Amino acid sequence: MKMLGVDPTVDFAFRKLFGDPRNSDILIDLLNSVLQPVVPITSVEVLNPFLDKAYADDKLSILDIKARDEAGRWINVEMQTTISSALRNRLVYYTSALYSSQLLEGESYATLTPAICICFLSRVTTLPRNQLKN
Repeated sequence: MKMLGVDPTVDFAFRKLFGDPRNSDILIDLLNSVLQPVVPITSVEVLNPFLDKAYADDKLSILDIKARDEAGRWINVEMQTTISSALRNRLVYYTSALYSSQLLEGESYATLTPAICICFLSRVTTLPRNQLKN
C-alpha cells in the first residue's frame, strides 16, 4: 500500500510547514537545529516574503520564508529542488537585500543586525570548477 504524504521540498508545502505564522514553533526548531546559536531562538516573526521594489523596473524577488528573530536577525530560508548555476548569486542577492533594507536615512550603521540565508537543497550537486569562483 502506497502511503499518502506531502513532499516538504515542494514550495507550497515547505512554505505552509515553516512559513505560516501559526507554525512558528516548527520554524524555531528548524532554525535552532541548523544555526545552533549560543542563545537559542525563542521567537520569530514570519514576514511578508516579497522584497520591496524601489522602482517599477527593479527585480521582483520572493523569498520562500522571510523572518526576523527576537535578536533582530533577518533570516531567509529557501528550499531548492532545481539547482541552477545562478543559485549562489541569487542567495547572495537575497541576503544583501535583507541587510541593506534595514537602514533609513540618518540611521547609524551600528544598528545593522545580521542577515542569514539558509538554503536546503533537495539533492547534492557539484558545480563545475569554473563556476566555483563566481
